[in-house]
Amino acid sequence: MTSTSTEQQPLAPSTDSTLEMDGEFFSPLMPLALVQPDAFRKAFSIDRLREHTPGHVKCPACTAANAALQADRSKLAELPFTAAAQWWMLLRSQSPKLKPRTHETTQDYLDALQKFFTDIPLREITPGHVRGYQIARMHNVLRVGGQELHPWKHAAGHSIINHEISVLGQMLTHCRLWQRIKPYYFPLSQPGWSPRQILTEEEEEKLWKVASEHPECELAYLVALITNNTTAAGIELRGLRLKHLFLEPSGISEIYIPEDSVKNNSRPRRIALNREAKWAFERLYKRAINLGSYEPEHYLFPFRLKRNAWDPTRPPSRWFLRVSWNRLRKATGFAELNPHDLRHHCITRLLENDIEPETVRAIAGHVTAKMMEYYAHHRRRVRYAAVVAIEDKKKKAAPERKRKTAS
Repeated sequence: MTSTSTEQQPLAPSTDSTLEMDGEFFSPLMPLALVQPDAFRKAFSIDRLREHTPGHVKCPACTAANAALQADRSKLAELPFTAAAQWWMLLRSQSPKLKPRTHETTQDYLDALQKFFTDIPLREITPGHVRGYQIARMHNVLRVGGQELHPWKHAAGHSIINHEISVLGQMLTHCRLWQRIKPYYFPLSQPGWSPRQILTEEEEEKLWKVASEHPECELAYLVALITNNTTAAGIELRGLRLKHLFLEPSGISEIYIPEDSVKNNSRPRRIALNREAKWAFERLYKRAINLGSYEPEHYLFPFRLKRNAWDPTRPPSRWFLRVSWNRLRKATGFAELNPHDLRHHCITRLLENDIEPETVRAIAGHVTAKMMEYYAHHRRRVRYAAVVAIEDKKKKAAPERKRKTAS
């Protein structure tokens, strides 16, 4: 989105829905390329919505909210995808039911879609475009003008592509355009749930030993310890503020996974900390203090602005762990290990130790029925192997007893 040049005069108000914010005129139906980005976003910000005029006469706050809630469907359909996507995010931001995590993932999907649809007006999107997107996104290959382009960082799996098309479908449904595409849209097939490979006891011992000896991957090491002992991972940890840590010198220490940090309603929860998890959180708390977090509302993992500069009022980016985690992979030799794998590892260990499924769900927040069914079967196999081992041991001891009897 480009800003207005100094030679271009701002559009004068032509309808009741045209807004004037900080000297900028704009309408919810005007092409977004004519709008100053800062003024546009400020009009819809929470702080701006609190500024009302007496009696709400020509009230910019109320008018902005009305424009966002009642954007004209037909005009939105005429906008290029990139501009329509910005409007769509503003519309969704008005819903009190959607959590920050939902907006974050939706924006990711829109960013991917924009690399293909860019300037195509919503009204002109066809089933062929949708199928072309599926193919291009699967292989990260787009042939344009005799050139082979790779618009995305890497190819995407079927699940991601289906989610991205779902967001496109929601936009087109809002404009009443999806029905003509829906009969010709076929979601990509997705494999059923399969268990992740978990670490053996020897591999786990190696992981912690080697990681603890490499200070350059300390952040990843501490996060890995926490996930392996609490199941908390990803957005759950990124949303933690200092006020969510209850580290007791004696007694039970806990953390609280807040509602605004998760997508599913089953995920907000309190998790008791064992000794390893408590130790890791104490180290991270000291790190947060050193980086400028000291208020209860400050984040445990503050946002990195630049080298040696941090903003404790903002949560970290989704990639805050990437460098440290890659160092951990290199140091330990576990090249395929992902942070989320340790969540499954923790759930597996809990179930293997005969922890009741309801208790596991209380700790993990959400465990699918297929996961529980698999791990229940896995536990039966572990128990069977244990009793078979006893039987084998008795068989080996039997000849020895016979020899003693014969003598």
